[in-house]
Amino acid sequence: MAYNWIDSKDYTMDCFLLFDRWILRWILKENDWYDGDYVVDMSKALWHYPYVKTFCVNKAPETKSFIEKIERISLNNQWADKELKDAENKILQGIETFVVYAYPEIMEQVNYIRNWDEKYLHELVDVADKVVLDIGSGTGRLAFAAAKKAKRVYASEPCDTLREYMRDKIKAQAILNIKVLDGEIMCLPYEDSTFDVVLSGHVVGDFYDAEIAEMERVTKPNGWIVICNGEDEFKRTAPNAELTKRGFEWFSHESVEGGIIYNYRKHVVK
Repeated sequence: MAYNWIDSKDYTMDCFLLFDRWILRWILKENDWYDGDYVVDMSKALWHYPYVKTFCVNKAPETKSFIEKIERISLNNQWADKELKDAENKILQGIETFVVYAYPEIMEQVNYIRNWDEKYLHELVDVADKVVLDIGSGTGRLAFAAAKKAKRVYASEPCDTLREYMRDKIKAQAILNIKVLDGEIMCLPYEDSTFDVVLSGHVVGDFYDAEIAEMERVTKPNGWIVICNGEDEFKRTAPNAELTKRGFEWFSHESVEGGIIYNYRKHVVK
């Protein structure tokens, strides 16, 4: 799904130097979601960036075999500069969600964050005086909204640049009830039954059973799991069947961007 959050022409492969290891591990492998020959295009895209390839191997050693593969392709080809730049633009547009992670100020301006109204969170769940976990917090869309009413909010985010961005914002605004921590949805660094409310948005969906099981594990008995998505232009016609068949209620509204947004919640009974 193309979000068009960035214009790839405004960026270069130097942004790889800002990526976390887990992002490099995901990007620097053969990916079947890509429209085209991913390996060849990555070889072209990194043609003028030998220092980026060196960085990637040092930062994420498990990418070495892929880097070696694209280097072998490079040795056997001579490409025109336009072809190299076109491939760079295509790769960057394809991984745009990771590119914005490296530039939080840009991420704040993408449609699903800038036009989101926190009323949609508070209509889904009462967080007043609750201990809340926000998974995949990003720039803190849900965490900062919840903190206005919650007793305590833990913002769990695997991207270091975004964690530091949230910490700077917390300090600048003198917010006392948000704590930012590392962590990702498949392996949350929290004890069982810790949180009254567990939040996420645009996170669940790669491994539904494992992800939801981990969210339920850290939720207190009679607590709530809430999936509160941001705004976009996509004309969805039905709620996510993978969530509804796993016991999530759904709620919908028309986005200011023109799309139809579905949000979800589940009461956790243990």
